[in-house]
Amino acid sequence: MPFAELSGLVAALCWTISSLMAPNLIQRFGTMRFNTVRIVIASSILLAICLITQRFNTTLWQHAEIIMLSGLLGIFIGDTMLFTAVHRLGPRRTGVLFATNAPMSILLGWLFLDENLSFNQLFACGLVLIGVVIAILFGRRASLHAWEQTKGKLSIGILLALGAALGQACGALLSKPALVDGADPIAVSAIRVGTGALALVLAYGLFYRHKQAEDTIPFGQLTRFDFMRVAALATIGMVIGMSVLVWGVGNANVGIVTTLSAIVPVLILPGLWITTGQRPAFGAWIGAIFVVTGAALLILASN
Repeated sequence: MPFAELSGLVAALCWTISSLMAPNLIQRFGTMRFNTVRIVIASSILLAICLITQRFNTTLWQHAEIIMLSGLLGIFIGDTMLFTAVHRLGPRRTGVLFATNAPMSILLGWLFLDENLSFNQLFACGLVLIGVVIAILFGRRASLHAWEQTKGKLSIGILLALGAALGQACGALLSKPALVDGADPIAVSAIRVGTGALALVLAYGLFYRHKQAEDTIPFGQLTRFDFMRVAALATIGMVIGMSVLVWGVGNANVGIVTTLSAIVPVLILPGLWITTGQRPAFGAWIGAIFVVTGAALLILASN
């Protein structure tokens, strides 16, 4: 079903937009406070949608424990690591490391869900990942924008981004059985994000509330516009992007959907050009050609 595989591309676009919106907000809020506010807003929207449209059913509750575990791994741990990495490495370098969730998902799907990919599909996945790597490695010029500079140890940022990728891959894998059995994708997202929100509120209240970085803005000085921007980011990246991805995982091969969602780093390049005024290098566009070609072959191979 090609339309299901395309969900990965829609999710990638949503995550690209939210990644470009995030750095300045993380600077103002602090990583943990930003992520907590973002996920609480997203979970509130998703729960409201589910209650109004009556999306909760018995199938969902039969898989509730696994879905909640999916939320802890993919949202609480994975998303926290992801945006911490964005703060340390910037959106572009974090994006290429996070793109490793695609091969991780393919491996996990093969190990635990007996999902097999044809040679053509594997070749297409390889083109996508090669294109992503080329776009990132050769996607910057000599002059460095603040988003290209490393905060703290580079190795810590790399480990955080890879941990986020593994959390995302595990979360997607754990949510699939409920979706295959007929649970509503938006309801599954609501339980996942709600679980992540509860865990983040507890962690923030118990451990992080008094440990904000010196350059973050005190809570009382944050403006209404700051919270509106976080709400917009939460709606685009989590409510729309994650729900679309969950739907795709339930209706198509996990590896294919997550591979297509891995084109975020390439989509970020024109976004960074617009945002920072620095045109990406020639190698970035070569990488984009690989990614577009691989994505097209992946859709054709799925027919």
